[in-house]
Amino acid sequence: FNKFFIKNLFKKFIFLFSLITFPVACYAEINISKIKNKIYVLNIHGKRFFLNEETNIKSGDYLSTREKPGIIILKDNTSICFSSNSSLKVFKNKNQINFEFKKGSILFSINKKSHENYNLDFYNYNLDNFKDIVILSKKNNLKIINYKKNLIIFYKDDINKINLPSFSISELSKNGKVSRKTKLSENNKFTKKFLELCSIKLPT
Repeated sequence: FNKFFIKNLFKKFIFLFSLITFPVACYAEINISKIKNKIYVLNIHGKRFFLNEETNIKSGDYLSTREKPGIIILKDNTSICFSSNSSLKVFKNKNQINFEFKKGSILFSINKKSHENYNLDFYNYNLDNFKDIVILSKKNNLKIINYKKNLIIFYKDDINKINLPSFSISELSKNGKVSRKTKLSENNKFTKKFLELCSIKLPT
């Protein structure tokens, strides 16, 4: 087994262990401030429902959109913007929040003043403890759109690191390589997939 597989297995083991050992605290919750449009939830018990400000997000929830894009704004002012037909899975352990990207296009805008540590897992790649704005997109190819400062992502073993320059679009291959990299411009169509609240203006 490679280290990436073991790392992800360990994350899920910690979650399941807390589920069995600490039944009161197992539903590690993420508080919500605002929701726009329908966000579909499939929880760890197989129950399906719509997310709202009163239900909050619980560790293990699978979140998705259908025909319309949607937005979740968390209590710490972090925004998660879904395009239509997009999904992710959420894991939380104490102040560690992991978003496991599944499909579609999702914009993550993390509040720099947040006390939570946000991590992204997307296929064989991961981005840990980030505080900026990125878009993950998967249609035919996996792409990461990086706004603001330079970022470093890792592939599988946490050793093979990839540098992502600011304001760039990187197309990621299945073997840990950047197959294509382009400069982000005002003409890009990525933010047009989201609701207006998620629009981002590039510096002039």
